[in-house]
Amino acid sequence: MKKSSCVLLAGATAAKRIREEGLRQEQFSTLVGASGGPKWLVISQLDRVLMGEFFRDRSDPIVSLGSSIGSFRNMCYAMDDSVGALERLEYGYIHQTYASAKPAPAEITATGERILREVLGGEGARQVAENSVWQSHFVAVRGRGPLASERRALLAPALLASALANAVSRRALSAFWDRVVFHSGESAGVRFQHLRTIDTPLSAENVCAAVLASGSIPLVMTGVQNPLGAPLGNYRDGGITDYHFDLRFEHPQGLALYPHFFPYMVPGWFDKRFAWRWVRGGVMQNTLLVAPSPAFVAAELPYGRIPDRDDFYKLSAAERVGYWTSVVEASKQVAEDFYELWQTGAIADQMVEVGVDDIPHKLTRITAA
Repeated sequence: MKKSSCVLLAGATAAKRIREEGLRQEQFSTLVGASGGPKWLVISQLDRVLMGEFFRDRSDPIVSLGSSIGSFRNMCYAMDDSVGALERLEYGYIHQTYASAKPAPAEITATGERILREVLGGEGARQVAENSVWQSHFVAVRGRGPLASERRALLAPALLASALANAVSRRALSAFWDRVVFHSGESAGVRFQHLRTIDTPLSAENVCAAVLASGSIPLVMTGVQNPLGAPLGNYRDGGITDYHFDLRFEHPQGLALYPHFFPYMVPGWFDKRFAWRWVRGGVMQNTLLVAPSPAFVAAELPYGRIPDRDDFYKLSAAERVGYWTSVVEASKQVAEDFYELWQTGAIADQMVEVGVDDIPHKLTRITAA
């Protein structure tokens, strides 16, 4: 079999079901979307296949859970023309430009809101809030004390304090942030087992604000003040508490599908340097993760890497737009390989089962060697 451009990592339960039954959309009850800014461009083609082919005839309810750009992507899944919405998001995201190399947070926020409103159009927010199949869950955080401020002199030290507290224990984040889950339906379909969590219903009037808040990076963007229906406060990027998610949450019975830009998961924004906290196989029992292979990234993407926010500062606008567009084009291979593995039933040959104590990225390096 040819070497695939995508990596498929599965926990024990997920691996067993897929080997016995093949890969079928009805096996999945949950779709997970990570934070990561421009990194999502490497899987936007994969999203197209999932929306337009894999989940095309979906009729049973499925929960989608996202933070930051994961919320932006998952919002598109819940719209009537999901692929068209994703294409509008991709175009607006790639082509955002600013007058200076360091635009003010208010300018970036205004651009983000404009992109969202163009994606949603006149009926999109209502479609997301009322979709009975795609049950959206957008994660944001509400800052406590000085973390609710827009004054850099207050916000920056408070961010540092929360990062230092997190270094001691992730549970300490609850002293600084409330996790807020904006959800469609009468009640949230996801229940978190740690950190203070507030569930807030989605409506046509607060979808845009909820998704924008979910991606509002502190110091880079302004927060979203008082989204309709939510407790009063200043709302920011959900990646602070749930960057890639630690998978320790309750979701409907079934498997979780995780299209991801990396073959590993970092729980929270402040945990990037703490590899011992990265997700291990023990909580991946019911999860199938699909990601571009490290070999594909190194060999096929411009600069041999996945895009990130530093591209705004390191590249000119024209260079960045060209680079990001090339990444999307190259990543068609990831989508095509996933589609082929699904259609031919060869996915069991490509899938790697993740053991209880395995750290996925180390397992990937071993299997790719």
